[in-house]
Amino acid sequence: MSSIFPFAGWRYDPGKVDPARVTAPPYDVIEPAEQAALYARDDRNVVRLILGRELPGDSPRDNRYTRAAAHLDAWRGDGLFIQDRPAVYLYDQRFASGGAILVRRGFFAKVRLSEWGREGIFPHEKTLSGPKRDRLELMRATRGNLEPIFGLLADPDGAVAAALADLVDYAPCLEATDGDGVENRMWVVDDPRRLHRLLSLTPAPRLFIADGHHRYETALAYQAEIRESIRAAGQIPPLPGDLDCDCIMMLIVPDSDPGLVVWPTHRIVHGLPGFAPSSFLAACERNFLVAPISAEKLADELAAEGLPAFGFAVDRRLFLLRLRSRKPMDSLFPDKPEVWRALDVAVLHALVLGELMGIDEERLLRKENIIYARSADETRLAAQSGRDGAQCAFILRPTPMGQVREISEAGAVMPQKSTYFFPKPLSGAVFHLFW
Repeated sequence: MSSIFPFAGWRYDPGKVDPARVTAPPYDVIEPAEQAALYARDDRNVVRLILGRELPGDSPRDNRYTRAAAHLDAWRGDGLFIQDRPAVYLYDQRFASGGAILVRRGFFAKVRLSEWGREGIFPHEKTLSGPKRDRLELMRATRGNLEPIFGLLADPDGAVAAALADLVDYAPCLEATDGDGVENRMWVVDDPRRLHRLLSLTPAPRLFIADGHHRYETALAYQAEIRESIRAAGQIPPLPGDLDCDCIMMLIVPDSDPGLVVWPTHRIVHGLPGFAPSSFLAACERNFLVAPISAEKLADELAAEGLPAFGFAVDRRLFLLRLRSRKPMDSLFPDKPEVWRALDVAVLHALVLGELMGIDEERLLRKENIIYARSADETRLAAQSGRDGAQCAFILRPTPMGQVREISEAGAVMPQKSTYFFPKPLSGAVFHLFW
């Protein structure tokens, strides 16, 4: 039985607002300066719902969560939103990557919640308690899914990707270019024949969470709370799937989509007492082959490597670090799946950041001594110039989608910031509300 369904989504009325002015990136990639810019862009921007400002006088009765609920209630009451009949929402994003123009295509739908791995839904990242507490407070206040999580659908024969490419032949209901230059378009698909044609291809879907692990686990916690409150009132909860909170809104992209891109996340190191590049490089020789390399050749050399490898920038020098043997990882992590032990990020965290620099997982989770960066060139230049206190940096290659899938199916999770799926779906394109 499929766990993917259409839903009666709520959308900004395009006759009353410009979608480009009221949509935003996902809450967890919005930096303070961008939050301020989004606040200034339009007083109905979705940032007021997903990442409201904290104010000095906040209290249990008046805080960013209660204000989000008040905005949502007022905007809906003022007719700012329209509600569709049950639909899925075709969504594509046109963007530049690696010198080419790509299009990634998926669809918004609601997906029945289940514990990890039980009904074909798999994570690949570890979650933290702080973000889950934050999102649970917001969900309690607003009673709905204000943002989609991002899931990858196993599509081995490409049938879903092919169906999406031929799903609509009419004008989109949303067109907006975001701050990264990504062109976003969305269509409401509510024709029963088109819905059946698409959803019949997903009778027993296997979904891998790309982004939104914290929000998925938050939705599970909220679902448990609601069902327990029904039992506490002396009633019998409905069957699983019958409550709105039994499902979560998800952007579903087939993993066969040619526009599916995973970017690496690089690491800049700062604030290490007594860090000496020459001593560090000498220590690396124990487990790595260390070779000077030019910036022009680094990407090609990394792409050709079979064993874990990454670039290392320090002072005005650049090196390629290649793992000599898998034995150290096999010895340290015998209980981890082989595919996990072969991850570049796992090797970097264990054998370099942890063993040689003393930056253990706890410090990584607190982002001590580490700055995460998207651009390889900016990462290298920061380390080589010492900008903002940078002492050195590690330049990584993307984690292949196959590794993400294998680790998820093996029940393991990757180290933090192992993947960066680009582009991010817009927040504010559509809402899944429970009231």
